[in-house]
Amino acid sequence: MQVDELSIGGAMEVEVKCNGKSMNFNSEIILIKNNSVLITSIKVNEQTIGFSEKYQINFMYKLEGKLYIWENVSVKLVKYDGAIYHKIDLYGEGVPYNRRDAFRMYIGEDMPLYVNTASGPAALSVLVKDISETGVGFITKEDIDVDRIIRLKLKDNNISINLSGVIVRKEFLSNLGAYLYGCKFNEKNNSLGKYIAKKQGEQLRKKTNIYSSPSREKVGKSKREEILEYK
Repeated sequence: MQVDELSIGGAMEVEVKCNGKSMNFNSEIILIKNNSVLITSIKVNEQTIGFSEKYQINFMYKLEGKLYIWENVSVKLVKYDGAIYHKIDLYGEGVPYNRRDAFRMYIGEDMPLYVNTASGPAALSVLVKDISETGVGFITKEDIDVDRIIRLKLKDNNISINLSGVIVRKEFLSNLGAYLYGCKFNEKNNSLGKYIAKKQGEQLRKKTNIYSSPSREKVGKSKREEILEYK
């Protein structure tokens, strides 16, 4: 895929890899010029972030149902038309990319879960191991059949997200004397996606400090000279 095949207004993702882990930020293409694109600024907790060059950053774009990736791209903060954007330099061609399972965020907390058993609906307290945009894993000593429908209410401070899915995997953990269940959600939940993206940003900020909130005073002369190219 060539850079000139990208579309203004098109959705894209920035993938940041660090210490074997990755996180993704969604954005939108604002301007395309030569081998560079401007995208809407990526924010965490309403603060625009700047990425460190020592971490691997990838640019991903979907065209006609296929996902393409440019690896090890350069990302900088610039000003354009009075606003701050991220500028990404793309060289070479984007290659087809097969995305693996969605990012799994560790939870490790007890939560109420409702399951439709053979004898009717039942309320359980389970240990939620991890969650992603596509499913959830939980541990309980209760023996539940695969293919049962579950409902889970994810709570975090003032956030409450209702989720529904089906049990697709079951494994007995002899060391715990309990079962590990893997569930697939019935449909995509945009609120869950935003929540996971926010938590990813918070975790990465605390553990790796790979980005920081910029201030206008820190945008030096070289930055302003770059921005002039887009006016």
